Amino acid sequence: MGRLFWKLFAALFLALISTVITVGNIVQWELNQKALHHREVQQPCLPTASCPPAVIEQDETSLGTWRVLNYAQLSLNFPISALLFCLIASAVFAGILAWSISHPVKLLLEHLKSAANGELPGVVSPKITASHDEFSELAEAFDLMTSRIDNMIKSQSKMLHHVSHELRSPLARIQMAVGLVMQNPKKMQSSLQRVELEAVRMERMIAELLEIFRFESGMHKLQKTEVDLKGLLTGIVGDVLFEKHEAKVRLDMPEDDVVVEGQLELLQRAIDNVIRNAVKYGPEEGIVSIELQHSARTGEVTLEVRDQGAGVDPQELEQIFRPFVRGRRASQVDGHGIGLAMTKHIVEAHGGFVKAANLNPYGFMIRIHLPTRQARLTQEPKK
Repeated sequence: MGRLFWKLFAALFLALISTVITVGNIVQWELNQKALHHREVQQPCLPTASCPPAVIEQDETSLGTWRVLNYAQLSLNFPISALLFCLIASAVFAGILAWSISHPVKLLLEHLKSAANGELPGVVSPKITASHDEFSELAEAFDLMTSRIDNMIKSQSKMLHHVSHELRSPLARIQMAVGLVMQNPKKMQSSLQRVELEAVRMERMIAELLEIFRFESGMHKLQKTEVDLKGLLTGIVGDVLFEKHEAKVRLDMPEDDVVVEGQLELLQRAIDNVIRNAVKYGPEEGIVSIELQHSARTGEVTLEVRDQGAGVDPQELEQIFRPFVRGRRASQVDGHGIGLAMTKHIVEAHGGFVKAANLNPYGFMIRIHLPTRQARLTQEPKK
């Protein structure tokens, strides 16, 4: 037993004993006071003066028969047997109550020490939840905290592994370019161009990773303005067609204006990632279909981007929005697997969500859901 148990036990035991003794003496004193008062009232009724101090009361059923109550036996002391019973009962009750309080605290303390030493323990709530009180809620909160910390550590370790792997390739190409320059100075121009290209790629990847970390840690604050999605989509599609003339893109938008509240640069990056992925991973002769819809009933904007490629494996649908996760069809295309993860974080920061699905008989679709400005205003609580 720990120190907390004995402190609680002593405090509860003394409190119970003090209460029992005090209440017992008060009750005994009240009874004696009533009895003494009764004796004084009945003293003149004694049949003879030689009788000891007692109360003699006449039996109601048989006249002439007297019942004697000897007040000399009355005592102000608490009965020893009752005192022993109170001591034992108080000790048992105090021990149970002290254990029920100190045991959960001891378990949580042991798990906290293990977590502080870097050893995340297993769940502690099944050992405490039987109490169904604040301690069980505290245990469940502790399990949730350790689970999230464990997931975060695993995610960071995996992220570090992927980052080191992705940086290794451009660094190797830079070293190769430098080696070519040292062996043949005439190739300096092409080698410097390669070094610059790889440096730009690494800078872009690191910037996107830092952006994802800011979203995951809640440090990214949006600078919201009114964003015209129709104009934004028209600009992105124009840039894609300018860079890749042979691409076939079909854009379908409603006649009415579609305005959302958000940060223009982030929304542009999120939508641009999805459209460029569809153009990049779809077949050369395939058509990329972009459809923007606005529901006046729900106040929701839906953007669907569909390609005619082979799609992804069903088990990869939930994984493609994680950093550095690349599906089967992306293995032959240059990239880092960060774009869709960035899209997911940006859309969720704007109060929306992203879904991916394979199409029948072939094709792949990503759907972005965003609330409109009017929907956001109606969802705000009235002050």
